[in-house]
Amino acid sequence: MTSNTTRDGLSEGKEAPRSSILRQLQILDTTPEAAFDDIVQLAANNCGCPVAAIGFFDEKRYWLKAKLGNIPSEIPLADSICVRALEPAGSISIGDLSHHPEFSENPYVAGEPHLRFYAAVPIASENGAILGSLCIFDYTPRPAGLSPEQSRALLALSRFVAHELKLRQMGLADADRRDPGNVEQQTDANTGINPQKAAADHLHMSEQRYRALIETNTAIVWRSDSEGSYTEGWGWQEFCGREPVVDTLLGWIDIIHPEDRDRTISAWQETVHAAQPAKIVHRILGHDGDYRWVSCRAVPLLDEAGKVQQWAGTISDIHDRRMAEDKLRDSEERLRLAIETTGLGIWDFNILRGEHQWTPEAYKLLGLNPDTTINKDAILALVHPEDRDRIERKLFADPVNSDLTYSATFRILRADTGEERWILVTGRTVLDEDGQPIRKIGTTHDITSRKLAEFALKSSEERLSRSEAQLRSILETVPDAMIVADEKGIIRSFSVTAEHVFGYQPDEVIGTNVKFLMPLPYREQHDAYISRYRASGERRIIGSCRVAMAQRKDGSTFPMEVQVGEMRWEGERIFTAFIRDLTERQYTEMRMQELQSELAYMSRLTAMGEMGSTLAHEINQPLTAIASYLKGCGLILDRMEGEQVDMVRMAVDEAAEEALRAGEVIRQLREFVAHGESEHRVEELQRLIEEASALGLVGAKEKGVQAEFDFSPNGLHVIVNRVQIQQVLINLLRNAVEAMHDVHNRNLSIRAMPVHDGTMVQISVQDTGSGIAPEVLSKLFKPFTTTKKSGMGVGLSICRTIVESHGGKIWAVSNPGEGTTFHFTLKTVDTEEVAYPEAF
Repeated sequence: MTSNTTRDGLSEGKEAPRSSILRQLQILDTTPEAAFDDIVQLAANNCGCPVAAIGFFDEKRYWLKAKLGNIPSEIPLADSICVRALEPAGSISIGDLSHHPEFSENPYVAGEPHLRFYAAVPIASENGAILGSLCIFDYTPRPAGLSPEQSRALLALSRFVAHELKLRQMGLADADRRDPGNVEQQTDANTGINPQKAAADHLHMSEQRYRALIETNTAIVWRSDSEGSYTEGWGWQEFCGREPVVDTLLGWIDIIHPEDRDRTISAWQETVHAAQPAKIVHRILGHDGDYRWVSCRAVPLLDEAGKVQQWAGTISDIHDRRMAEDKLRDSEERLRLAIETTGLGIWDFNILRGEHQWTPEAYKLLGLNPDTTINKDAILALVHPEDRDRIERKLFADPVNSDLTYSATFRILRADTGEERWILVTGRTVLDEDGQPIRKIGTTHDITSRKLAEFALKSSEERLSRSEAQLRSILETVPDAMIVADEKGIIRSFSVTAEHVFGYQPDEVIGTNVKFLMPLPYREQHDAYISRYRASGERRIIGSCRVAMAQRKDGSTFPMEVQVGEMRWEGERIFTAFIRDLTERQYTEMRMQELQSELAYMSRLTAMGEMGSTLAHEINQPLTAIASYLKGCGLILDRMEGEQVDMVRMAVDEAAEEALRAGEVIRQLREFVAHGESEHRVEELQRLIEEASALGLVGAKEKGVQAEFDFSPNGLHVIVNRVQIQQVLINLLRNAVEAMHDVHNRNLSIRAMPVHDGTMVQISVQDTGSGIAPEVLSKLFKPFTTTKKSGMGVGLSICRTIVESHGGKIWAVSNPGEGTTFHFTLKTVDTEEVAYPEAF
């Protein structure tokens, strides 16, 4: 038959013979036997490993005949390391299983008992079929593997296992021959097997077994008489540096640790009395002067009557294993305490069997009783409805198509209280040798406190971020420059406005002295002032406003108004200076003065023109009447006679001519005033109103007047004589302020909105004064009509003349006791039409 090597390292051609041999040996699922236990102990002692085993392969499992350490008695072939690692001949050694590409995910490597080092030799039958293995494990990696001596000893022990199997086979054959009804006995009898030869072979094998025990053992082998007194032994010099006392109860009692002597003597006496195998653990003195833990195994050798003839045993060094186990127990205890104190729940889901295993803490986290049946529906029922679909996709997805490692944070509603809690689940999917998922393991942790802290921190950070953004927005838009410096005058912060005012970028000035922003002699005086203030605490600028000179990056100087504040932060003195460039203010003040003068001049000129026009109108009528009367007198004189008639006629004619000439002069003056030309330009309405308001509302704030502006968002433009329209606005604003002199609620509203499909704009000035009587309102815009005690009554008449000359109209609406609103309209203009007239 052709033999092909499979992925489990065994040969397909040997599978049937192996199964047949194991059935003939009748060794599977048998009770422990001292011979195999001794071999396992010798293997562990020789290699210094805490875990060792002898196991055999059947069709589905790796069954352990003998074992030492924390491993199960049988392992599925899918999880067996030996079934995939064994070579047909020789030994194999893997220094660190956790880094091996094939075994790093093995459940006994990734999970309990966390095996790291592995070595094994095959157990073969006479025809070469691999029946099983002798293997050893360690909890810590061994990069160097086994020494050559240890490898040879392990191979010798595997041959010893094969000898034991041969003895077992011979014993079964003897039993069959003694059973006349056994067919196999007849077959064996026909083969001509000699019982004496079989017995000799059995004795020979026993001698080999005993010799192998002594040769391969790295610890101590001893014998004693039936009463338990030591008679002989091997390995004492290597281990203790001395031989025990012969013919003495436990002849090595004097090298046992004093704390263990009484307990060991009592246990040995009970063992001798019971005539049963025993294992006694105690400490003995090593050749290096240190006590080490050992395991003393004793087996009674009986005669045919069952009476003890002598005792045989081994003393194995288990110190390292004992220390490792103690360390493991300590580690497990610490882990248990950590789980209990942190509330960490551990879960294990067997995908193949659909079984869930949870620690008590996992049940407690979800508010479940420990006897609750766990399944997918029971878990999802506790997940918050808003998180349920996401968690079902994350944790219960098809393991073949999902990630091997995963974590999820979600909310649950506890089964016992209904309380909402935040849960963190972390898990991993375990695969078999074919890459198929078989288990899911992981942890569950209540992170509600952490989540609440995160929410609080995030909220705090968002509030801080908003505050910083608001402060930054304020500092970027405030017209004052802000500079922060320490008590030595070193600049720490430089605002956006400061960049515009001084012409520096922040990285150019931060870290330098603030005095370099000042021209001489202010620069030389600054350090002296700071030193004097730190020494005496005398304030000169701090807390007050001062006008000084500053210097820009280009070397130009400008007047500034500076106000300095002081604060302490973490024990350090910090100064904050707010600086206002007075250049613009001085220009504005000068421009306002010019505007005021221009408006005053135009106001006087307009008033004079209006008054002249009115006077011309009023005087022209009596002059016309005079001329008519004089003409009548001339006609009367024509009918009279006398010496003086000609002279009187001449005087009357002259007077009439002069009256007519005076009327013509007044007519020409009226026409000049009424048709006088003025310059019109495109103006931005909002800016025009704001400039007029700055003049018209001077002193209004001190009188308690609250002004409100409402402009169209489209940015309206008009073609006007700016000075004349501002004169109208100033007159209306001042009238409104005066109208609210005797009322408590003083609100002034200025609005500008398009009307008549956007071809006109209506400007309204509304006050909350006492209002205007109806009889006055009807003639409000006529000359010499006024509601003021000292007014001339030409202001509103002038406003009407100006507005009408611009193609608009003006009117007023008033309810006595509720206030008055003045409206006037102007023509709007399309700025694109003005900019590109050729396009229209």
